Amino acid sequence: MGSKDHRRWVILIMFMAAHAVNDGFSWVIPPLLPAVREHFQLSYTEMGAFYTFFRFFGSILQWPAAYLIVFAPASTILVGGLLWLSFGMFLSTLSASYGVMVLLSGVSGIGGATYHPLAVSLLSRVFGRDSLGRAIALHLSGSSIGHVIAPFLVGLLLSLFGWRVPIQVWSGLGLLAGVGLFIFLKKEKENFHPVKKALGLPFLSQSIGIYIFAESLWGIAQMGLMTFLPLFLVDYRGFIPSKAAAVYGIMALSGTIFRPFIGAFMDRMGRRKPIIILGFLISALSILGLTSINIPWATYLFVVLLGTFGSGHAGLADTFMIEMIPSQRREETLGFVYTLRMGIASLSPLIVGFSSERISLSSAFLILASVPVLSAFFLSFAKEKPLN
Repeated sequence: MGSKDHRRWVILIMFMAAHAVNDGFSWVIPPLLPAVREHFQLSYTEMGAFYTFFRFFGSILQWPAAYLIVFAPASTILVGGLLWLSFGMFLSTLSASYGVMVLLSGVSGIGGATYHPLAVSLLSRVFGRDSLGRAIALHLSGSSIGHVIAPFLVGLLLSLFGWRVPIQVWSGLGLLAGVGLFIFLKKEKENFHPVKKALGLPFLSQSIGIYIFAESLWGIAQMGLMTFLPLFLVDYRGFIPSKAAAVYGIMALSGTIFRPFIGAFMDRMGRRKPIIILGFLISALSILGLTSINIPWATYLFVVLLGTFGSGHAGLADTFMIEMIPSQRREETLGFVYTLRMGIASLSPLIVGFSSERISLSSAFLILASVPVLSAFFLSFAKEKPLN
């Protein structure tokens, strides 16, 4: 029993590493945008298009990816997606032109569609109810580790080697994590036996629909801010690109540190919705303050608040929805919800970039500040499932 218990926790560590690299790609690109802009002489619109193309296909294909288990083992699909993503992003750094780079990053982003719909399902086959909660919490922390390490790695490598090397190094980590996970899962086939389940249509209700709408609105603001924050710090606060990348890392770090406390407060309070709404409102005020108050200490404060209540609430807010979905309908429902939400959010960088060409990036941020207020308003109409 001890040996089996040891093996399953090793499996979790492997999944955490894969999760960190998979999600970390999204935190590598934004702090590199000031340097990429300088290299290719790009506009705000073109920079937004770069990030939009990278995120869009990986987002909208998450729901179809959940159905690929009909044709191949889930573990093979998950590992294949990570290898596709990592190798494709490495190739994109070899591009001599902006257009080829965008095309390759968009194609490589398809690989990112497989991880989220399948990883939790695979882990649930290994961990029983007595330990699944801890396993999922630790697995989510793997994503947070990637969010934190990626910007600081960019800040370290950018000033020494230029913008291509950080992506190449992260791609190398992705290839190592993918190959390592493939070898390990091959030895652990008995833990990942196929589960015969006919996937159906997603489970929807009025409250879930309201939640999806509110979170989709928030995703637009979050993605727009996340993409252009390093550029805002460079253009409006006088930061050098490597320092802007480090501040971006501080935002991710604050979310990682405070997420467990927010989750514990949710559990202690016995309700999710008021905390989520409060997070939306604090995020709105933080975006407003970041844009309007040009004082160094205030800039850091607002970045920390955005990390805590912006990126920090991610995942925790989803407990509101997950608790309303029957357990036997969660794979297809979550795949659908993540596809819809992230697909809509992935268009935000292009829209924000286009708007910034006409009204300035600072003015675009002011508009984004109003979006989480709308999210809070609409979410107030959703009925929360009471906790037992």
